[in-house]
Amino acid sequence: MVESSVVICPAGGGYEQALTSSSTSINICWDWSADGQWVLGSANPRAQGRSVIWLLPVAAAPRAETQARVVTSSEEYSLWQTRFSPDERWISFSALKKATDPQTNTIYVVPASGGEWIRITEGKNLDDKPRWSPDGKTIYFISNRTGFLNVYGVHFDPVTGKPLGEPFRVVAFESPSRMILTDMSKDQLGVAANRLVVTLQEVSGNIWVLENVDR
Repeated sequence: MVESSVVICPAGGGYEQALTSSSTSINICWDWSADGQWVLGSANPRAQGRSVIWLLPVAAAPRAETQARVVTSSEEYSLWQTRFSPDERWISFSALKKATDPQTNTIYVVPASGGEWIRITEGKNLDDKPRWSPDGKTIYFISNRTGFLNVYGVHFDPVTGKPLGEPFRVVAFESPSRMILTDMSKDQLGVAANRLVVTLQEVSGNIWVLENVDR
């Protein structure tokens, strides 16, 4: 079975440093703490088992998993796309129920210190890639609510940790001539103060008539 480990690379170039030892789980890191001392990630077993969201201490490299701080875990859901809120009080993530339709993904938040999950989206669509606005008062995400993937947002109360109102659509790409990349595993979403970055694809085709094919 394939094994992998988490590594840290210098931003200016150079050799990587192992943060964790090798594992058969799918270990992915999504965010840093503001002080640079913790890496926020998730670990999902390739077979049946417990999925976790954890904080890996950089000081514990190269076996940071032995001193990881587990924020939350689940036997029922695979946990992905973890992100700190700007004030680092909350962690957003997407949860895929292991025993149901893989096209249904739900976005939650959980206190960074651990605790109960707070549901952000309804659990009826493929909602993924949650990203915080710079002020922490909106969570943006990609969803297939209309059949095409588009970017949506939901207002968020950073005090209570609860969504405010219903999700609203931000962009409307409704044609194969220009649409958000349909392979969600390759999609990404970036959020700045007044701009969003998404990956688009353009699909076109032609119909050809072949003559004299029987000769």
